[in-house]
Amino acid sequence: MSLTQPFSLIEQALDPRPLRIAPDTPVLDAIALMSQNHTTYVLIDDAERLAGIFTERDVVRIAAESMVLEGIAIAQLMTQQPITLSIAENQDIFSVISILRSSGIRHLPVLNESGRVLGVITPQSLRQALNPADMLQMRHVRDIMIADVLTATATTPVLEIAQLMATRRKSCVVICQTDGNPTPPKLKPIGIITERDIVQFKILGLDLAQIPAATVMSSPLLPIDCNVSIWEAHQRMKQHRIRRLVVVDETGTLTGLVTQSNLLEALNPVDINNTIDLLQQTITERTQALKTANLQMQQEVQQRIEAESEVRRLNGELEQRVKERTAQLAASNEELKQTLVQLQATQTELIHCEKMAALGQLVAGIAHEVNTPLGAIRSSIDYITDFLAQNLKHLPQFFQTLPPERHADFLALLHTGTAQSLLNSREKRKLKRQIVGQLKTAAIANADTIADTLVDMGVYEQLDSFLPLLRDKRSEAILDAAYQLASLHKSANIITMATNQAAKVVYALKSYSHQNATPTKVRANIVDSIETVLTLYHNHLKHGVEIIRNYENNLPEIFCYPDELHQVWTNLIHNALQAMNSQGTIQIDARHQEGCLKIKITDSGSGISPEIQDKIFQPFFTTKALGEGSGLGLDIVTRILNKHGGKIDLESIPGQTTFIVDLPI
Repeated sequence: MSLTQPFSLIEQALDPRPLRIAPDTPVLDAIALMSQNHTTYVLIDDAERLAGIFTERDVVRIAAESMVLEGIAIAQLMTQQPITLSIAENQDIFSVISILRSSGIRHLPVLNESGRVLGVITPQSLRQALNPADMLQMRHVRDIMIADVLTATATTPVLEIAQLMATRRKSCVVICQTDGNPTPPKLKPIGIITERDIVQFKILGLDLAQIPAATVMSSPLLPIDCNVSIWEAHQRMKQHRIRRLVVVDETGTLTGLVTQSNLLEALNPVDINNTIDLLQQTITERTQALKTANLQMQQEVQQRIEAESEVRRLNGELEQRVKERTAQLAASNEELKQTLVQLQATQTELIHCEKMAALGQLVAGIAHEVNTPLGAIRSSIDYITDFLAQNLKHLPQFFQTLPPERHADFLALLHTGTAQSLLNSREKRKLKRQIVGQLKTAAIANADTIADTLVDMGVYEQLDSFLPLLRDKRSEAILDAAYQLASLHKSANIITMATNQAAKVVYALKSYSHQNATPTKVRANIVDSIETVLTLYHNHLKHGVEIIRNYENNLPEIFCYPDELHQVWTNLIHNALQAMNSQGTIQIDARHQEGCLKIKITDSGSGISPEIQDKIFQPFFTTKALGEGSGLGLDIVTRILNKHGGKIDLESIPGQTTFIVDLPI
C-alpha cells in the first residue's frame, strides 16, 4: 500500500458502475433490482444528476413501519440530497474514511467537476483498495469490534427485529439462546438477520409480524474468536463474501460484532504511521536475523557439498560391488550349468549301475521326471540372465526415484507377490473377474491390464491396501518393477525346487548309499514326505495300482532328516510294487499313537513266507532273481529309522503284507 498516492487509492476504491434508476421507478421494482444485482444501494438519477440514494437501511425502515408500497415511486422514499464527495476537492483516502465515520453512512457517491456521478465508495471497496495486511495482522478483533450488539431470541417476530434495526440504526440483529444461567445469562449466537435479509423478505411479500426469527435467520454462523487478528477476520469475510462476523470468546459466548466499517477503523492515519515505524524496526531486526541465517545457510551448504561428495564416493563403491556381484552371479550360473551336466552324467551312470537293478523299472518311468526339472532350470536361468542384463543397471535409479510414500506399498506388493501359491487357469480367471470389479469400483484406469498383472503376481487378497499405489501416476512403472522382481524370485524358487526334485530322484535311485542332505534335524510333515515319493512313482502307480490313503487329520510335525525318510518310503513302496507285479492295491495309514507316528504300508502281493521274515532286514539278502536287486533296500531303511530313534516291523499273510514304521515325535 502506498500512502503517498491518496488520490489513486480513491480511484481504486471507486465502484464506477453503480446501479441507477429513474425517480418514477416503483419502490418494489427498486428493491427487486437491488436483490438481483446483489447490491446494498441504488442511485436515483434525474436528468443525469444525482437526485437521491436508496439503501438497505431504508428498506429496513420501510419494513419496520409496515408501509404499503404498491403504487409508490422511489422518489417518495429515497434519501434526498445525500452526502457526496467532489473529485475537485482533492480529498485523500483518509478524508473519505473520516466522512463515512462522522456521517454514519456506508455509501459515498463521488461526483466530477460538472456534478455527474463517477461512482460510489463503500467500506468494502475501501477495504479492498487499502489491503493493509501488515497492520491488520498486528491488531486483534477485540480492539475494533462493536460490543453494543442488537440481540433477539429465536421466537422474536421478524417485524419486531426490523423495527429494532430501524430504531437503533443497526445493520443486523444476532439471534441468541441463553445457557439457562440467570446471573448473568450467557448469550450463545445461533443465527443472524441483516438488512439484506429484510430486503429479500420484502421482495417475497412475507408477513414479517407472523414469522419468528428462527425460521428465516442465517445459520449456521461463522463466529470468530475475539483474540484472532483483524487480518484473519478480513480474510474470512473475503473468503465467504460476507460483510460482518459474530465475535465470541473461548466459551462461544457472544462478545461483539465486526463489520467492514470496523475494519476501516483500523486504518487510522496515526495508527498507520505507528505501524510503519514498528514495521521498520521489525525489518531491521529481521534483516539481522536473515544475515545470521544466511551465514548458517552457507555453512549448511558447505556441509551439503561435503555430504554429496561422500554420497558420490559411496555410489562409486556401490557400483563396484554391483559389478562384482554380477560377476559372481555369472560365475554361479556357469557353475550351475556345469553341475547340471554332471547331474545328467550321474543319472546315466546310475541307470547302468548293477546296484540299481532293484529300481530298473522306475528309471524308465521317471526319465521325464528328471528332464522336466532340468528344463525348468534352464528356462529360469535364461530368464534370470535376461533380467539382469536388461534391468540391473536401471534398478538403482528406480529405487532412488521411487517416492518415499510408495516404499512401504512397493515392499508389501513385492512380499505378497512372492508369498502366494500357484493357481490353475480356472482360479486365475475367477480372481481376475473379482479384481477387475474392485478396480473399476475404485475408479482405477486400465483395470483389465492391472488385474492380469496382479493375478500373475499372486496379489489377490487385501487389495484395498494397494489402491493408493494403483492411483499413483507412476503406478504402471512401480507395478511392472514389482512384477519383474517377483518373477525373478519365482524363477529362483523354480531353480531351487527343480534342483531339489532332480536331486531327490537321483537320491531315490542310489539304493546302496544314502548321504544326508540336511546336517541337522528339522521339522517336517510325514504325510508330505510320503506324497513326494508317491509323486515320484506316479508313472508306475497309474497303470493298475490303487493307492488308498488313510491319514489322520492334523498329524504333528516331527524333527527328522526329511531326505532320508524319503528313501524309506521309496524302498518300501518299490518293494510293494514288485511284490504285486505293479498290479493291486497299496494302502498307507498314518496315525498319532502313544507319542509316536505309526505309518503302515500294506500291499496286496503274495506275501512273505514265515521262514524268511527274520532275514529280509539283513544286508544283501534278497528273494529276487539275479540282477533285480542288491538286497540292501530294507537294511538301508532299518539304518535310517535307527538314526531317527524309530523302528520297523513286519506283518505278512498270503495276499497281504504290512510294514509298520514307528517314528518318535
